[in-house]
Amino acid sequence: MTLEQSKNFFKNGVFDWQFAEQDRKKTWLERCYSKERWWGDFPKDLKVPQNLFHEYPWAIGPFEKYTGNPILAPTPGSWDQGHFSGGVHNGSILIRDGKFYYIYRGERPIDIRTSSPIDYICDIGLAVSNDGIHFIKDDIHSPFFRKGEDQRFSYEDVCCVKYKDVYYLFCNQWLWEEMHNPRMSGVFLAISHDLFHWEKVGIVFPKANRIHRNPVVLQSPINEAVRVNGSFVMYINDGLMAYSDDLIHWESKEIEYRWPGGEGCFALTNHSPERSEDIILFTGGHHTGHFYAIGEVLFSQSNPEKPLAYLPRPVLYAEPKYPYENGFTAEEPHRFISSFADTVFFTGLTRYAGRWWLYYGGSEYYTCLANADAGQSKNSE
Repeated sequence: MTLEQSKNFFKNGVFDWQFAEQDRKKTWLERCYSKERWWGDFPKDLKVPQNLFHEYPWAIGPFEKYTGNPILAPTPGSWDQGHFSGGVHNGSILIRDGKFYYIYRGERPIDIRTSSPIDYICDIGLAVSNDGIHFIKDDIHSPFFRKGEDQRFSYEDVCCVKYKDVYYLFCNQWLWEEMHNPRMSGVFLAISHDLFHWEKVGIVFPKANRIHRNPVVLQSPINEAVRVNGSFVMYINDGLMAYSDDLIHWESKEIEYRWPGGEGCFALTNHSPERSEDIILFTGGHHTGHFYAIGEVLFSQSNPEKPLAYLPRPVLYAEPKYPYENGFTAEEPHRFISSFADTVFFTGLTRYAGRWWLYYGGSEYYTCLANADAGQSKNSE
């Protein structure tokens, strides 16, 4: 994808599917599996080996979906009550004192007056689990940000990392009526010492000349921010990356390289003693026929901007046998609740007790779980 093509696709940081759907069933049909529509930027003659992880030893997987999915759903009448095509997803998972902390995006029908055609609004909240499967939502501190004057903003798509004793929560802040204004919309930061109480820092790139969205900060398997060549690293959509000395002040830059797979979702390094230089960027987007699936791209710490390889098929994708990954409720009768057919989106990853715990969104409505063997990382962390 060229820089110009990339800019046309992201439309200065905004996606077509953020706007209200006119014909829900037609949209659902369009988002079903299609090599013609959703092949993405992969070569048309792409071949997939029979043993994917043997041919691509740098990749993480294979993942096995939890049989009890989904593990989190919207709560009727609450701030994360959901709406058609939106629910609880796009978050981060962290381990603290042996518990799983899920910082997630919750959606609801728009509850403020606006001239924008967008019909939903989001905030960020917390759910906690002892086993990574059964989560209890925090109703005392959540939601975090839509208070006072900030009620007008939508907060979405979390990337949370820890460094020393501080948690850094990056997400997207949107003012629907000024979606193209970098002073009001784009990457947003808040900090915390306990994951419950958050201090707002604000928009991270207020002087940018175009929208910066979907911040992905490079981190370790236990979600610690990692310095590479002396700096913290952030992947951003639309041909952008950023670097920082302190995780608060960032300088972004245009990069020349492109890779297939869609949006950046999660950037991982320091996860393999045998491949200590590797960086793996998990992606979410059009992937070899899937409307939204999860891919992996390989980089190196010597040059975090240059892709070295990518998987020729997604590591997780929607399967027709799971209604909750294809626009229907998990419970019977399977009601039509989302136009996001054939859609799973990366939500969070951590390593714990010798396994990878990968959380993903089903139909942009539910949170689901998949696990993989973490190789040499057999001890709890």
